[in-house]
Formats: sequence, C-alpha cells, structure tokens
Amino acid sequence: MSSTPGSASLLLFPPFADPTWPYVALPTLKGYLRQRGIETVVRDFNIEGLDFLLDPETMAGWRQRLTDRFQQLNRRSRLTLYEQMEYRRVSEALALDRDFGQCAAVMRDPQRFYQKKAYQRSRNCLEELFRLMGGVFFPFRFGFNQANHLTAPWDFNLLDHYIAGRLSPFDGFYRQQFGNLTPPRFIGLSLTFVSQIPETFYLGKLIKEYFPACFVMLGGPCIDQIVRNASPQTVGRIFDYADAVGMQEGEKTLEELLPLLAAGQADPAKLASIPNLVMKDPHTGTLLQGPAWTLDLQDGAPPDYADLELDRYLAPDRLLLYSPTRGCYWNKCSFCCYGFNQSGRHLYREIPVQQAVADLRALQEEFGAANFYLSCDVLAPAYAINLALGIIEAGLDIRWSTDLRIEATYTPENCRLLYQAGLRTVAFGIESGADRILRLMNKGITTELIRRINHNFHQAGIATSWMTFLQHPGETWPEATETIALINRESPMIDQFIVGDFNLTPGSLIACRPEQYGIDSIYHTAGDVFKLFPQYRMAESEGDEDALDESISALSGRYHLDHYPWAGAISTHHSFLYLLRYGQRAFAQGWRGVKNPVKKPKNALQPKFSLAEAQRREEAFMQSYLTKALQPGKGGGPAPLCYAHFLQALEHR
Repeated sequence: MSSTPGSASLLLFPPFADPTWPYVALPTLKGYLRQRGIETVVRDFNIEGLDFLLDPETMAGWRQRLTDRFQQLNRRSRLTLYEQMEYRRVSEALALDRDFGQCAAVMRDPQRFYQKKAYQRSRNCLEELFRLMGGVFFPFRFGFNQANHLTAPWDFNLLDHYIAGRLSPFDGFYRQQFGNLTPPRFIGLSLTFVSQIPETFYLGKLIKEYFPACFVMLGGPCIDQIVRNASPQTVGRIFDYADAVGMQEGEKTLEELLPLLAAGQADPAKLASIPNLVMKDPHTGTLLQGPAWTLDLQDGAPPDYADLELDRYLAPDRLLLYSPTRGCYWNKCSFCCYGFNQSGRHLYREIPVQQAVADLRALQEEFGAANFYLSCDVLAPAYAINLALGIIEAGLDIRWSTDLRIEATYTPENCRLLYQAGLRTVAFGIESGADRILRLMNKGITTELIRRINHNFHQAGIATSWMTFLQHPGETWPEATETIALINRESPMIDQFIVGDFNLTPGSLIACRPEQYGIDSIYHTAGDVFKLFPQYRMAESEGDEDALDESISALSGRYHLDHYPWAGAISTHHSFLYLLRYGQRAFAQGWRGVKNPVKKPKNALQPKFSLAEAQRREEAFMQSYLTKALQPGKGGGPAPLCYAHFLQALEHR
C-alpha cells in the first residue's frame, strides 16, 4: 500500500473470507459515497494478505519457526498434553513442503483451472497451507472461512492474547502496509463474517498504534449482530478497539460522518445524531446511538470495484457481486433472525428493474465482467421475472446465479425466460423433506411444490442446488429420513445439495419463543461473550445417527461435493464457472479418479515422540473436556467453556 492521493478515508475488508471474488459491501458503499462527492479508497486485505502468505520469504520464515520449535520440543524428555498437541501439528506441518504460490496460480489459469485433476491437486495444496499455518500459529486454526482457537470461542482475553503475542499470520503484512501509508483520518473495517473477528479486532488495535488520530469504525452484519445481542459490558469493550460501530446499513452513516471528520468536527455531541452510528461517550462511558435509518434503494448506486485488482482473485474469470434487493419478502421462517426481528435492515426492498439492468450493464462495461452473482437474501418472484424481461429487452449478454424461494410463479415458461436472461444456477432453501416440518418452519411450501418447481428449473437448463438441514427442534427420526429420501428420489433433477445440522440463530422465532418448539433452555458458553453461538437443551430425539450419516454419505458419493469456496460447494464462484463449462450436471456425476487423498505427512526430522499417541491422547481429552465444558451451569447459567477454562483444564493433564 503506497502513499496515494485520496487515502484519507479507507474502507478495509479483513481476512479470512472467500478469496475467489471481491465482496460487494465496500464497493457498494464507495459507489454511493462517490455519487455524492465523497471519495474513499477500498482495500481488500483478504486477497492482498493471501499473496503475502504465499510469498516465498514468508514461507521461509515459517519453516524456520517450525524447525526451531520442533527441535526445541524434540529435545525434551517428556511433553505435557498441550505440548503434544503442538508437537503433532508442528511435525506434520514440516512435511508440507509445497509450492503454494504455484497452487494459487492454477486457480487463476484459464486452462489448468478446468482440468479437474490439476484443480483438485491445487485445491488440496491450498488446504494444506492452512494445516501448515496451524503448526506455526498453534493453538489457532485457519481457513478461507475459519479463524478460531482450538476449542474456545473468541472473547476479549483470547483476542488480547492473540493481539499482544502478534499471532496473526498477517502481522508482517499489516505492518508493511501501514508503514508506507500517509496517515488516514478514517478507516472503516467491514466485519461481515464470524471468521473475520480476530483480524478485525487485530487491525483495530494496530491502526491505533500506527495512527493514533485515525477514527476507526466497525460495520457489517457480524458486528451488527454482536451489538444487538451482547451485554452492554461487552459492547462497551468493543470501543477499546474502535471509535464507533455502524449498525444496519452504512450509506447514510458515512455520508454524514466523513465530512464532519474532514472538517475536524468530531465532537461526540454532533456524532451522536448520525444515523445508525453507535459510540461511547468519552466523558461518561455511556453508549450513544443515532437514529435508525434504512436506505431507499432508488437512492443507491452500483458498486464501484475500481480500487480492486480483479484479476488478483483466485479464479480464471471475473465474477462480480451485485445486490438488486435487500431483505427478505417472506420473512417468516422459524430458524431465521429475519422472521422475528423486524429491523429496517430486514425489510424487503428492490432496486427498480430498469435501474438494476443499467447497473449490470455499467458493471459489465467498466470492469469487463460477464458473470454475476446476485448477492441478496432472495428475489421476489415478480421481481425475478421482470428483471429477466429487462435483461432480455436491453440485449444484455450476461450469465448469473442467485437464491430463490420455491414459488408456484416459476412455471416452465417463466423458467425458460430466466434461462434466456442468463440465469444458469439457482440455490433453493428447501430445508426439509417432511411436510409437517416445513409447516413448523413456516416455510409456506410443500414437498409436492418443491418437486414440481425444481423440475421446471432443471428442465429449463438451470442447475438447481438444494440447501437442507436436520435436527430442527421438533423433528422426529422418521422426518429426518424423509429429507434424505426426498433428495435421493429427486437426485436426477438436483445438481448440488447440502445436508447440514440445525444451529440456533440469535433473534430467530425459535430463539425468542423456545417453548413453542420444545426447547427447555437456551444458554451460552462463558467464552461466547459476543452471543453468536447459543446452545439449547431439549428432549433427545430417537434414531440411529450413524445410519443417517451413512445414508447421507452414500448419497453424497454419487456427486462431487465440497465445502466453501471450492468447486462442488453451493453458490461459489468456482462452482459457477464449472457449471458454465461442463453443464448443469457438472457435479452430479462425481469426479471419478480426481479426488486424490492427502498423503500422511512424514517429517524428515524424525519425531522422537509418537504422533499417533499424541493424537489419541488429544482426542480422548477433548471428548472428555467438551462433554463437561458445554454443560450449562446451575440454574441455566453459562457453560464454562472459554479460553481461561480450557487452559485451567490442561494444567491438570
């Protein structure tokens, strides 16, 4: 990052997140602000930081650290359990001698990316990068959607340990960037995903170290959820890392805040009236919150990706995100926070179709992208059809994917229309294959409608992806098997699927009215100070979980399925490109002979201690520890799991 004009206000996207495309939020804010004469610079530290991780100099430093630590542990006569945990990871990491940069290059190569064996080898290689990092930065684990401790959730003790110990893999990268930067007056950090929590707080502290006068603001869905659900004491501590938090949508917040900062008018009394802004009064310590505000999408602007190097992302072709709607028009599902929390951010709104078509054309012409992901909660059926008509009438030649609800509106004729407009893959929230559970979920659909509408899309040539999950409160064992049976019966018309497990969402109808769903109590772990992972207790359901897992495994074996962000996962850039190249059944046949198993690593430095025994001891400890640490306290109090409790438990081993 060089000293460049216009760097007075920076919008930063922290790691860890999808490296295959630029996320849409900050470019959308930039487009809105620029339309109003306010200049900002967007930086994607997620993708820039990845290049730092892959740099040979970084790798050489890590390998030296691993070698030194291995030799230090290997010389000892005995190891504690905690040291055995680290020893095994360090030893295995030393065996991962790969050219990780070359693996990333395959992902950007327009030929090798589509060679399935080359793709899978490179995918496996990049997964090994995170195993290597797990040895270097033990006890932390990383991935493109993961950044966490071995077992404890992020609390302030763990965050401060991570920050004070300079344990971020990106520490050197951040310091390089900030060392070359003209002091900015404002930096906004987009905390969109849970996996970005440690790096966002890390950056907050580091920015204040380098630029004490800089105004640091956190925004995004994850921090919004934290501020809404955490205790006042927890929310107050967030302001040890940042000056303010932007709730809900940030357009109006920044439109009013940035000119005040530029004019040197950062008086708390003035800032307290800014919409959606939360601050801590420097004199009284009380929280100040401006009035709620929701954007009228007619006043919006198309995202501005001009600051980003679009060919730097891990994909051979550009795909841009665009959000023509916000919120959910259905807004009733039992498990979703939208169904009970009717804040303005959740209200369903649409960009006028003509404006959306013009935005897509402008994005295509300015940034050379023909592929788009319509990144929104869901498109209403009438809007989806009208958007398709608008694209066709405008002669806009694009390919796109999105999420839709199962609706009777999607007749065979309308599905063919959507295909003609460029829709090539769609993800459906199917959730369950049991009609009673669908009613319990307030989904407003039936299995008969699911089959019919899915058939219409598939026959039109549009790849369909099913998102389902098990263990919704009240689901019986036979009803869980109905979901698997429905996927199995309809598999000739299903191009991708996922079967997940129910997770309780803060603010959902279930969380707010648990007694209606047979939940005895809801509690958190002591370390979950951000209140992101509620636990619950209810009567155990009957059934053979192993048999159900075997059914899912057998069904999955007929497909090539993978996790985010790889080809084979639902709604990823890589999956979309493969579906365009190989057709809607690209993942429905499996990739025979392609899934190369990762070989058991061998450390040339000859471990003195048994790695197998170290793994056995760790697994036994974890099973015993978590069984107790996840149990609620007396009277429904928090379960004891936290960073401090984990360390205390290890002292006795």
